[in-house]
Amino acid sequence: MAIHILSESLASRIAAGEVIERPASVVKELVENSLDAGASRIDVTVEGGGLRLIRVVDNGRGIPPGEIALAFERFATSKISEDSDLNDIRSMGFRGEALPSIASVAEVDTVSRQPESDAGVRYEIRFGDSDPPSPAGAPAGTTVSVRHLFRNVPARLKFMASPASESTRIHEVVAGLALARPEVAFALSVDGKDRLSTPGGGEPRDVIAALYGAQVAAAMIPLAPDGDSPFSASGLVCSPSIARGNRRYITIAVNGRLVQSRRISFAIEQAYHGYLPERHFPIAAVYISAPFEDIDVNVHPAKAEVRFLREQLVFSTVQQTVRAALAELAPVHRVAMPGQRAAAGAGSSGERRLFEEASWPNLENVANGSNGPDGPDGLNGVAGSYSNGVAVDDGSGHGEEAGPSSTHRNVLPVLRVIGQSQDTYIIAEGPDGIYLIDQHAAHERVLYERVTRQFADRSAESQPLLEPETIDLSPAHFTELTAHGEDLVAAGFTVEPFGDRSVLLRAVPAMLATGGRSGRAALIGLLDGVAEGRQGGWWAERMLSTIACHSAIRAGRTVANDEAKALIRQLEACEQPRTCPHGRPTMIHLAAGMLEREFGRR
Repeated sequence: MAIHILSESLASRIAAGEVIERPASVVKELVENSLDAGASRIDVTVEGGGLRLIRVVDNGRGIPPGEIALAFERFATSKISEDSDLNDIRSMGFRGEALPSIASVAEVDTVSRQPESDAGVRYEIRFGDSDPPSPAGAPAGTTVSVRHLFRNVPARLKFMASPASESTRIHEVVAGLALARPEVAFALSVDGKDRLSTPGGGEPRDVIAALYGAQVAAAMIPLAPDGDSPFSASGLVCSPSIARGNRRYITIAVNGRLVQSRRISFAIEQAYHGYLPERHFPIAAVYISAPFEDIDVNVHPAKAEVRFLREQLVFSTVQQTVRAALAELAPVHRVAMPGQRAAAGAGSSGERRLFEEASWPNLENVANGSNGPDGPDGLNGVAGSYSNGVAVDDGSGHGEEAGPSSTHRNVLPVLRVIGQSQDTYIIAEGPDGIYLIDQHAAHERVLYERVTRQFADRSAESQPLLEPETIDLSPAHFTELTAHGEDLVAAGFTVEPFGDRSVLLRAVPAMLATGGRSGRAALIGLLDGVAEGRQGGWWAERMLSTIACHSAIRAGRTVANDEAKALIRQLEACEQPRTCPHGRPTMIHLAAGMLEREFGRR
């Protein structure tokens, strides 16, 4: 075939394939045009998964009658005019391909009226063929109706999913745009049924309530943006107790633009490291504010992605902001009433004041290691000893872990140990009910933060083996060991090559040695634990969390009250006391009100 220029009709259909992937793409493009027109309310109607009908109605500025036909020409736009505008994009879309692409693969009927005009204008295009604009009565704003999408492109039509699946995609797009722009009221109707309605008051929590329910909205934690940074992150993130099984609940907006960013999503996920188990993901609505000249929005045909000039700064800003909010406000996991969904509270100011200001008998004596008139609580006189792997302070503040400061008391309530259940759970009383502490998870958190500090300072203690052990490794284990040998040394291992796939183990971390495991079992167990989940996080962190896990006291061990008190005191001093390094809760809370209701006292 000779080289030739494609016809305008065929070229338009090919271009449409880049911009209009499916009905949800049409909805996104039309809604973004409505947002650029200053609409405060946008109604979306869908029939047949969007293949039969998509209608978007807004109350924006409208289109002048003399420009409505021009709006459907390729590369026609009112949003940029010269090269310099590309460095300062403030609109939702500007490529100039959306409307002509839609019109080339569907029947499009557009009715628009500017608020200052007495009459509107109608413009109809059928698969690229148009009639002249004509006067029409219409409310202020614009209505775009798209019918029979892809009817003239059977090859594209046969790859569409079922109407229900396409409607679900549309719902996700509208929900994302509603979260990105909470100041705009959105409504979505699918096949005559109302599927979504947001108030448009500018409060993201209201949108989350409309999308995910009031309980989830109440448990969202606000982000405090850093006003001194050129980049800032605001919005809401969920309490760890209401996480989801996929990433679809993470919404990211940059300067009001809904975007997809694997890098920023990863920053949010990493902020939850240690708060969530593996393969659990947060609900989040994160709003990133950035200098317009620092972002490039013209890197994706459908404008779904952006590129940052200082991506690492954006990554660290988002990660630190989310992490700080979780560290300050994430609540202890609370057991729900029967028939209610288990979810932690929102960490409201009222709940925090309860922990900070609650009147508690002998508060100072509990903190200082005594039970008032009954004398010592068992911590005094057990100077610096270890029992079942729990460091017991001598009450003087000179032990390995000093008592909690007032800052830490704002993180966890002051707890009084009552006893132990099933040789697994420490029972404690707090200002507002009963707390059950998982002794393994709590000790694991304490040890993890200790070994992490030692690893960072290169001060990890090693325990030489009486006799070096020769260990034959599998290819996978040998690869892990050779790739991360320096990290193993920094953690306290002394390992030397000894043949093709064998090593000579001379020392293990002192923390692991106290667990009574052989050096071989400790190293193989560590490599197994790290390799099993290395795709979900960083190698060094997984190594340290595995060391802590293998060193912590196990379920089934009896823990004396003195040891339990010492463990809780060390847990209170942790930076992140509510979860173990793997994201499991260290404790659960049975609120006093719940107990009273269950026993019929209220």
